[in-house]
Amino acid sequence: MSRGSPHPRRSDAAIRQRARPRSAAARALREVGADLAAILWPGACVGCGFPDRELCVSCRAELRLAGERPLALPGAEPPCYAAGSYSGALRGALLALKYGGRTRLAGELGASLGPSLLAAAQHCRGPHAPVIVTVPSRAAHARQRGCHPVRLLLRSALRAVRLPALRVDALRVTRGRVPQRGLSRAEREKNAALIAVRHGRGGVLRGRSVIIVDDVRTTGATSNAAARAVEAAGAHVAAIAVLCAVPEQRPR
Repeated sequence: MSRGSPHPRRSDAAIRQRARPRSAAARALREVGADLAAILWPGACVGCGFPDRELCVSCRAELRLAGERPLALPGAEPPCYAAGSYSGALRGALLALKYGGRTRLAGELGASLGPSLLAAAQHCRGPHAPVIVTVPSRAAHARQRGCHPVRLLLRSALRAVRLPALRVDALRVTRGRVPQRGLSRAEREKNAALIAVRHGRGGVLRGRSVIIVDDVRTTGATSNAAARAVEAAGAHVAAIAVLCAVPEQRPR
């Protein structure tokens, strides 16, 4: 190389190699910070209850492992993918997010949801990026919690996997909708059907491949009702992605 010539551009691999120590150092600093916080403000892990930090090392590892291989739920139509079962660290962290205001957990949970989104996106067809639609929540619930948990999860999931997609707040609940918890299967089906496409959003959906996103799938009533509402607007629901699924209880 002659004097004064520009330095050759480093390869992407070299840049990533140089960035790794910094990333490891940043993770180590976050762990030290979490340890200090656990000493100053003692608490219990939301996943296992162990006296430690908000999410212990073991439960955090469980969340990361849960999302690595999405579960294809048998018999689901449209196809449905989940990070894992509604149990253990997934269940504890999700409950803490939804009912305990622990919005910091959305990052860890969203990373677990990410691979399920990628699996769902494999079913999308057409020249356009898929449209992602979250199941709706009653306005009173969102005000009470101070957030919309499913939207938080989706935002974190898209950051984790960098899936090019169009997020559309397309659905709303209609009058008479009540919480699904405690309802029988027949009551869930009837209650879940109280979903409609928001005014003015049908044009965005028409002719596009759509992924429905929810946090928990119990009987599938809510996500399936959302899919029917979206398809009535002229879209094609390619698949459903959820954080976790309640294992089906088969009668003995």
